[in-house]
Amino acid sequence: MDWNRTKTILILTFLVFNIFLASDLFKKQTELSEIEQQKQVTIEDQLKNLNVTYEKNLPVQSEKMSFISGDVHEFTEEEEKTLEEGTSQDITLDGEKLVSTLKKPFPISDPTVASAYSIFLETYVYEGGKYQYYGPAENNPNIVYFVETFEDRPIYSQESGMLIVTLEDDKVVSYTQTYLSLQKIGKERKIDPASETIGLLLNQQDIGLNDKVEDMSIGYYTTVANEDERDTFVFVPTWQVVVSNKKNDDPEKNYYVNAIEKTVFSDTEESIEGEQEEKESDDSDQPDPSKPKTVTSDE
Repeated sequence: MDWNRTKTILILTFLVFNIFLASDLFKKQTELSEIEQQKQVTIEDQLKNLNVTYEKNLPVQSEKMSFISGDVHEFTEEEEKTLEEGTSQDITLDGEKLVSTLKKPFPISDPTVASAYSIFLETYVYEGGKYQYYGPAENNPNIVYFVETFEDRPIYSQESGMLIVTLEDDKVVSYTQTYLSLQKIGKERKIDPASETIGLLLNQQDIGLNDKVEDMSIGYYTTVANEDERDTFVFVPTWQVVVSNKKNDDPEKNYYVNAIEKTVFSDTEESIEGEQEEKESDDSDQPDPSKPKTVTSDE
């Protein structure tokens, strides 16, 4: 038996087999790529046909995110003392809520610019670096909202984990704070890209004729309806999509799209009801903490 010849045959056989496998894999990857391109073209065509405009440079997001949980934080007397001794403010604790009045108002160079609050947050607020500028109240520009973040991603539409700042003459005079202790749950999972999220809203007719996608950002959202009955919340990776229609003079719509399970929630109806209640209320200067004005990223 010619062993060398047998080895050569075996080597050639394995080489041909590997070439076949590599060719088959390349073919499948090419087909998948073509399918994805077809989906993208379809979405682009739909947007064009409906005259829907959006920011061409869609957000760049990490490919994977995890679920997170948040425990409502109850402020302690020690935390109150530390803040009062380190800064010039009077603090009152109400369980999970901290209320502060600054003895000397803190000047803000431009109340509409997020970075203008950086020193105030780091100096005066408990874990202030974890809060992100969200925007002013609909009915009072002197009320400014900040939302808590996890790994620089915002927690959307959540009264627990919010900072409400009151201004007078472009100076911070007081604030009310709630805080969540946040942590990851389980393994990271792949999230849907921004383009696929727009496609989902198109298919569900949440985005329609002459609409404009004002902003998209990735963060966390919970569907728990009654916060008063819960001390712990579970948040899922979620796209916030802000949609407007100037031609129809419609109010801005906020859609929260679960970036893993493709479910869609909207706070539009609640926002409209809240605005109607505020108009009917005698105390119209006090905004609903859960209804800050929507602010797009270019602001």
